[in-house]
Amino acid sequence: MPKIGTRLASLLLSGALVLSAASAAVAQDMPPLPEAIQKAGKIRIGVKCDSPPFGASGPDGKPRGIEVEMARKIGDYAFGSEEGAELSCVTSEARISSLNAGKLDLIIATLGRTAARQEVIDYSNIYFWGTSNVLVPADSPVQKLSDLQGRSVLVVKGATQIKWLEANIPDISIVQLNTTADGVQALMQGRADGFVGDGGLIYTLGGNYPKLRVIEEGLDLGVNGVGMRKGETELQTFVNAVLDELRKGDFYETVIPQFVEEPAVVDVMKRGFLEEPPQI
Repeated sequence: MPKIGTRLASLLLSGALVLSAASAAVAQDMPPLPEAIQKAGKIRIGVKCDSPPFGASGPDGKPRGIEVEMARKIGDYAFGSEEGAELSCVTSEARISSLNAGKLDLIIATLGRTAARQEVIDYSNIYFWGTSNVLVPADSPVQKLSDLQGRSVLVVKGATQIKWLEANIPDISIVQLNTTADGVQALMQGRADGFVGDGGLIYTLGGNYPKLRVIEEGLDLGVNGVGMRKGETELQTFVNAVLDELRKGDFYETVIPQFVEEPAVVDVMKRGFLEEPPQI
């Protein structure tokens, strides 16, 4: 190999070693992982693959999105490499059961914190807050939430918005489907008057489907956290430390624009990830 090629290869190798050493050093500075996860050499994390920009299937079939990148950073902090996170797609309906069955160590999957869920799992600190919104056909007469009275809406099974809708909109009919894709398809087919989901998801879908639009009035302010099995305080401490690091750095400022194009929505997402939630 020519000298210049040898020198370049040496520099690249040195750089890779420095980055690897830096990642390892960061991993060592974090609180300890549970022994079982250390021995496994990986941390199993459930993510959404039907809820952009939080998590969706990319062109290569692999998960991509803001929460997916968070999961990879947890793997990096845990083992010095993003490969330390073993990612699996989960549905809203099955994510908690998969966690408690021992198939996963964590779920970072648009998991709203509710009193009912806190009876069966533990949460990390809050990492995101925001309202939910409604997606309707572009030519729909529905302009505000009160217009949904006596109408039907679609939600994903297990959605936290169900309780709010039933309590605040008289005579509303709620149809539960398995996935976001099912909800969008049903809405496009005219099987309901609207589709309800997390604000970031709904605005992203509104941008992707010209025949649909978003009702700007928000509903059901909620907060998201990382889910874990009850009593895993060591893992909870580790995850909270990672979330603190992500918020202190430029992680969210860098990652959010990769998955959200509309500037106004980027600002809303940054606020939800970086600012403290209102008192709820």
